[in-house]
Amino acid sequence: MVKKSQELRRSEIEEKYPNQWVVVDITEKDKYGFPASGKVLLQESSIDLILDKIESFQGDLYTFYTGSIDGEVE
Repeated sequence: MVKKSQELRRSEIEEKYPNQWVVVDITEKDKYGFPASGKVLLQESSIDLILDKIESFQGDLYTFYTGSIDGEVE
Protein backbone atom coordinates (compact mmCIF):
# COMPACT_ATOMS: atom_id res chain seq x y z
CA MET A 1 0.00 0.00 0.00
CA VAL A 2 1.15 3.55 -0.67
CA LYS A 3 0.10 6.92 0.63
CA LYS A 4 -1.53 9.22 -1.91
CA SER A 5 1.26 10.18 -4.26
CA GLN A 6 1.89 13.15 -6.47
CA GLU A 7 0.03 13.33 -9.76
CA LEU A 8 1.56 10.97 -12.33
CA ARG A 9 0.86 10.18 -15.99
CA ARG A 10 -0.25 6.60 -16.64
CA SER A 11 3.14 5.76 -18.22
CA GLU A 12 4.91 7.08 -15.10
CA ILE A 13 2.71 4.92 -12.89
CA GLU A 14 3.54 1.84 -14.98
CA GLU A 15 7.26 2.63 -14.68
CA LYS A 16 7.18 3.38 -10.93
CA TYR A 17 5.01 0.37 -9.99
CA PRO A 18 5.98 -2.45 -12.40
CA ASN A 19 3.86 -5.62 -12.41
CA GLN A 20 1.51 -4.27 -9.74
CA TRP A 21 -2.21 -3.67 -9.38
CA VAL A 22 -2.82 0.02 -8.73
CA VAL A 23 -5.81 2.13 -7.74
CA VAL A 24 -5.57 5.68 -9.03
CA ASP A 25 -7.63 8.76 -8.15
CA ILE A 26 -8.06 10.20 -11.66
CA THR A 27 -7.01 13.85 -12.05
CA GLU A 28 -7.07 14.10 -15.86
CA LYS A 29 -8.73 12.25 -18.75
CA ASP A 30 -7.70 12.20 -22.40
CA LYS A 31 -9.90 13.46 -25.23
CA TYR A 32 -11.67 10.06 -25.34
CA GLY A 33 -12.49 10.09 -21.62
CA PHE A 34 -9.86 7.53 -20.60
CA PRO A 35 -7.68 8.14 -17.51
CA ALA A 36 -4.49 10.03 -18.46
CA SER A 37 -3.07 10.89 -15.04
CA GLY A 38 -3.85 10.59 -11.37
CA LYS A 39 -2.64 9.96 -7.85
CA VAL A 40 -1.87 6.41 -6.76
CA LEU A 41 -3.91 5.41 -3.71
CA LEU A 42 -3.01 1.70 -3.52
CA GLN A 43 -0.54 -0.69 -5.09
CA GLU A 44 -0.35 -4.42 -4.49
CA SER A 45 0.92 -7.51 -6.27
CA SER A 46 -2.45 -9.26 -5.89
CA ILE A 47 -5.84 -8.07 -7.10
CA ASP A 48 -7.38 -9.79 -4.06
CA LEU A 49 -5.50 -7.42 -1.74
CA ILE A 50 -6.73 -4.44 -3.75
CA LEU A 51 -10.34 -5.62 -3.70
CA ASP A 52 -10.24 -6.00 0.08
CA LYS A 53 -9.12 -2.38 0.53
CA ILE A 54 -10.73 -0.43 -2.31
CA GLU A 55 -14.12 -0.06 -0.61
CA SER A 56 -12.66 2.49 1.80
CA PHE A 57 -11.83 4.96 -1.03
CA GLN A 58 -14.09 7.40 -2.82
CA GLY A 59 -13.63 9.46 -5.94
CA ASP A 60 -13.14 8.91 -9.63
CA LEU A 61 -11.06 5.73 -9.31
CA TYR A 62 -9.26 3.65 -11.90
CA THR A 63 -7.83 0.20 -11.14
CA PHE A 64 -5.39 -1.48 -13.52
CA TYR A 65 -2.44 -3.88 -13.77
CA THR A 66 0.86 -2.30 -14.82
CA GLY A 67 2.43 -5.45 -16.24
CA SER A 68 1.77 -7.71 -19.17
CA ILE A 69 -1.33 -9.84 -18.73
CA ASP A 70 -0.10 -12.67 -20.95
CA GLY A 71 3.44 -12.65 -19.53
CA GLU A 72 5.02 -11.39 -22.74
CA VAL A 73 7.20 -8.29 -22.85
CA GLU A 74 6.35 -5.76 -25.55
